[in-house]
Amino acid sequence: MSSSPVLVLDIDGVVSVAQPGSPRPWCANLKADWGFDHDEMARDFFRREFLEVLRGRLDLYAALHAWLETKGLADRVEEFVAYWFAKDAVIDRAVLGQADAWRQRTGGRCYTASNQEHHRIAYLRDQAGLSRHFDEIIYSAALGVCKPDRVFFTNAQARMGVAAAQSILFVDDSAANVDGARACGWRAMLYRGPESLARALDNWG
Repeated sequence: MSSSPVLVLDIDGVVSVAQPGSPRPWCANLKADWGFDHDEMARDFFRREFLEVLRGRLDLYAALHAWLETKGLADRVEEFVAYWFAKDAVIDRAVLGQADAWRQRTGGRCYTASNQEHHRIAYLRDQAGLSRHFDEIIYSAALGVCKPDRVFFTNAQARMGVAAAQSILFVDDSAANVDGARACGWRAMLYRGPESLARALDNWG
């Protein structure tokens, strides 16, 4: 197992910046385009069946079909997924550039650690090009557990083959996830934009 420096980035809110509340939320035109808004989808889908999707226990398409059926949209599941994934892939190239430069300078490894399901990860990896920037994209559906659960971090560390937890710098925009990582011995910082990451990476590795 390796103890060389490791950088681990969250995806939504760090690498991808189209989450609700951001300057360019993926759901900005959801009501006009689909007849329901993000608050409704969060209440009735994201905080319910989607939690099982994130843990890899339920397929996204099956869960969405059931929910969209209540809207009379069951025949448009694939169209909706394509809409969602394309709009929810606003990648911060400055952050990826910083991670790439850090890897080149230190020889360290770089990963993601994110609450994601299989289909969106495939889109981000292959269509949005994240595979070129990370040694591996580690995510909740593959691990069977979500951040900030302790098991997420211990499983992720094992998957990365990292011997010393303190050799990991984890960057996330959620305080609960940062606290969860620290409880497992990882170094962790709350992300406050590319400038905060640049300052941290100047002193890491």
